[in-house]
Amino acid sequence: MKIRTKFFVTNMLIVLLLLGSLSYVWVERSTDLIMGSIAENAELSLSQVSANIGDKLLSYEEIVNTLYSDNTLQKEFMQHYDDLREAYDIYFNKQIPFERAILTTKDVNQIDIFTDNPTYVFSNVQLIDESVESSDWYGQVLDSSTGSVWTKPYLSETNQTQVFSIKKRLNNLVKDAKLFVSVEVHMRVLYDLVQEESRGKRYIIALKDGTVLVDSAPGKRISTLSELAFGDELQTKLKGNRIYEEDGHSYMVLHNTLTERVTISGIQVISFVPLDEVMPKVQDMRNLAILLFAGTCAISAIVIYLFSIGLTRRISELSRKMRRVDKDGFQTSVDVRGNDEISVLGQMFNQMVGRIGQLIKEVYQSEIDRKELALRTKEVELYALQTQINPHFLFNVLNMIRGKLLISGDRDTAKAVGLLAKSFRMMLRGGGQSIELSQEIEFITNYLLLQQYRYGDKLTYEISFNEEDLSIAIPRLCLQPLVENAISHGIELKEAPSRIRVKGERTEEGLIIRVEDDGLGIPAEKLSGIREWFANQPPLTQENHIGLRNVDQRLKHLYGEGSGLSIDSEEGKGTVVTMTIPVPSGRRGERDA
Repeated sequence: MKIRTKFFVTNMLIVLLLLGSLSYVWVERSTDLIMGSIAENAELSLSQVSANIGDKLLSYEEIVNTLYSDNTLQKEFMQHYDDLREAYDIYFNKQIPFERAILTTKDVNQIDIFTDNPTYVFSNVQLIDESVESSDWYGQVLDSSTGSVWTKPYLSETNQTQVFSIKKRLNNLVKDAKLFVSVEVHMRVLYDLVQEESRGKRYIIALKDGTVLVDSAPGKRISTLSELAFGDELQTKLKGNRIYEEDGHSYMVLHNTLTERVTISGIQVISFVPLDEVMPKVQDMRNLAILLFAGTCAISAIVIYLFSIGLTRRISELSRKMRRVDKDGFQTSVDVRGNDEISVLGQMFNQMVGRIGQLIKEVYQSEIDRKELALRTKEVELYALQTQINPHFLFNVLNMIRGKLLISGDRDTAKAVGLLAKSFRMMLRGGGQSIELSQEIEFITNYLLLQQYRYGDKLTYEISFNEEDLSIAIPRLCLQPLVENAISHGIELKEAPSRIRVKGERTEEGLIIRVEDDGLGIPAEKLSGIREWFANQPPLTQENHIGLRNVDQRLKHLYGEGSGLSIDSEEGKGTVVTMTIPVPSGRRGERDA
């Protein structure tokens, strides 16, 4: 990819990231501000309506509380009268004036007294019978901890108007008295309270049990909060807000629960604020942001592209001249313009080309001779390098195969390939003819693990050396041929499970290393021939024990004729190959250069 393209793409990505982030933050922040402003205004309106409703309901509660605290009137309601004139006297002189004073507000439709006193019954004083006791409000009042409840809307029996009422038990004087008061209130009172605030909005007033008192919706109205999709949630929270969609319209729903007094505690006021007028404006704002984003990106792309052309023109010219310097016979040059880093590169390029051309003329012949000699040297180096490339190539291919196997999930085979690659890596290490014993142990451990993948439970091994001997230098790859020979000739043809032991111990002679197997063993006649073959050292052939012979000769070459390998075996019981590594005192762990 050209530097001009890289510069353009990098800057465009930065511009897109910054502009996209700014546009997103701007749109989201603006939307949040708009919705927050709507929610704030709606909460203020809802709080005002809730306060008005609470005050109005509390005023009716005060009426029934007045009767509750009037023990004299309660006593007269419960007194049994032998003379009906006494009851009339109490009714017209005390009850009627009290009711007339309350009914002057025109919000109260009727006040009724419910009693079990058969001697005190009038037009608005009802005797408690089975129909009263089976009514919903009667059981609710008796079960209420406050002795009072608000009822759902119903038609008044006196004038067939829509009312709701507060029922309260008058038992301040006698705790188990069956004496109740009912204050019926016109429903228009609640509608008047929300009418001013409900322009363009919908208000719902619901009792604690979810029964709806007021629903200002112009169309179909609900009777209980359970008819709303989120009705159950409203009854579990004191207040909150949410976005609600219904019939393709969006609303912000806010609700508040009255908690000022016990009798009205739990009454909920719910507000539906339509968002249909706001959402198109929000969408227009988002469309504008997208349009501005696209326009700004287009302008930025043009500016960045023109700037990149101007910036990279001289770099492109310098690159083109550098590619043609050889074809032009080191006679080319670039025009130096400006006073920046690129002009400095141009000057240095012209100086370099001129200097190279001058040197070619001065040392042309000697350079040819030197190149011929260098060519021969390079051929030798190339051949040596090629001998290293093949195992390195094989190492890289093995690692590639291991990666593919891991991806495909074949972890066992991947582990085997990994061990093989690790073995190749160890074989490619430099460092002379000798390595530390610990590295040789690591190599044969990898080799034995690979063989276990082939033979499975048939092959087990044990490697034991003293910790202080692990740094002793031994000939490179002197143990692996012994282990390989034990597997090939002692274990491979044996059907029963076999074990290989590689162990070392220090003696006066040096480090004694033994490779033992419990395989087939070597017949006595064949063992004698092998020992004679080691002693006479005939020419190597493919049929002979090349690995063992190689290790034996290396040991004798490094440590003298007293060194080498010794083989002991018994047919059917196994074979032991012993190697002695002289360890001079004070030179433990020293490696060959």
